Amino acid sequence: MTTGAFTGIRVLDCTQGIGGPYCTKLLADFGAEVIKIEPPDGDRTRKMGPFPGDRTDQECSGTFFYLNTNKKSITLDLNIARGAAILKKLLETADVFVENFSPGFLEKRGLSAEELKKQNPKLIVISISAFGQTGPYRDYQANNLTVSGMGGVMYTMRPGKKPTDRPVKAGGYQAEYSTGVLSFIAIVGALMHADLSHKSITVDISAMECVVSSLMGNISEYSYLGLSRRTNPYPIHGYPQGDAARCKDGWISLTPGIGGAPNIAFLIEKPELEETPLLAEPRARMAEPEKFDELIRPWLLEHDKWEITRLAQELRLAFTPVLSPQELIEDEQLKAREFFTSAEHPRMGRVQYPGTIARLSETPGKAGRAPLLGEHNEDIYGAIFPKHELDDLRAAKVI
Repeated sequence: MTTGAFTGIRVLDCTQGIGGPYCTKLLADFGAEVIKIEPPDGDRTRKMGPFPGDRTDQECSGTFFYLNTNKKSITLDLNIARGAAILKKLLETADVFVENFSPGFLEKRGLSAEELKKQNPKLIVISISAFGQTGPYRDYQANNLTVSGMGGVMYTMRPGKKPTDRPVKAGGYQAEYSTGVLSFIAIVGALMHADLSHKSITVDISAMECVVSSLMGNISEYSYLGLSRRTNPYPIHGYPQGDAARCKDGWISLTPGIGGAPNIAFLIEKPELEETPLLAEPRARMAEPEKFDELIRPWLLEHDKWEITRLAQELRLAFTPVLSPQELIEDEQLKAREFFTSAEHPRMGRVQYPGTIARLSETPGKAGRAPLLGEHNEDIYGAIFPKHELDDLRAAKVI
């Protein structure tokens, strides 16, 4: 069996939702032993779809499955004093503890980072929250939408034709996934430092700061130029930039670039328009986007997305298909790289899902399913408590 990059690392995962579980999923997929500690009624994403056949079943959530592959699941109620004591016991053999409770939750239960380090002097403690453990916002409740707004990314998400229109949110849970990736990177850095220093490390992750850090050049542009982008990046590159337009069999993303727009004349088989301002000057397209649309969109509706892409690439125009989930699964590039993988689940059968985010030549990631709720209670707790005590904890609803 191939050894994973994080084989030998034990992670206690006290996170729910998207960001924290995605972070620990990446560790698990690359070999770490990730023990997911769920409340007795389960992680809240177990109640999120999609569900096979649209029949709600907390063991069959597609969202939970993807975010928790290769993990073990145990149940524990941290609102009970015995539950908090058990967590301390579990942490004695852990290398990393990841939590995304509201700031102050663990301290009130005698589980502050300082207390946990007394229990395990080499423990790495990762705290993920909406706004961090300090500051005036630390106690605010937040979700993906509020963090996207307060992190500034929504300010740039406006229609290309109407950059002064109201902001909109990005699709999916982008703020939370970016927080998960950056938290994963922070853990890798902490593990490297801990390996050299043999010291405990505390990491404070703010989702708001993760979003702000991924705004590309927006902050520095404002600092140096006084430029505040309302769309990104139309004010510099002109219209369209990543704008989606209808074509014969779906959608195509239009990105002519600064110098390549005149080649659109050859794409639509009207070479006489090469020097027209709408094609040669980004400012002209920005001023009259509707006229540009009238010029190109009828041609697009007569051609297939991959035909358009092939012709555009030959003319150095970065036009690309907008692929649906079904098209992604059938995409020849992803098939050639065997990106999608699958795992057998006891309730859902074989489930296909996106594979690991990187290809490590010596320690590749692995495919695996998500656990059932409390599936590993006997294995994990059985190594700590005798059977009669385990039965007592179960009866008292501590686990």
